[in-house]
Amino acid sequence: MVGESILNNELIQFGFAGFGLLQLGVIVWLIKQLISVLTKNNSIIAKHTDVMGKLDEHIQVGNQETRGLSDLLKTRPCIRHRSND
Repeated sequence: MVGESILNNELIQFGFAGFGLLQLGVIVWLIKQLISVLTKNNSIIAKHTDVMGKLDEHIQVGNQETRGLSDLLKTRPCIRHRSND
């Protein structure tokens, strides 16, 4: 036993193997959690993209109405230039 390395001990080798399997299990679990989060993230991004498209439509409609109102105001006479008779 004097010349034998401690790493040749079966108990140590089984401990390393068990710890390696434990680490592998943790890595697999973390990857599953990551995939779950990415899936949820993708669905949220899709919903936000739809909302941004609808917001863009509303902004365009508001801009068109504002331009129409601006054109209407330009056709009316300015009350500042009225003379006080």
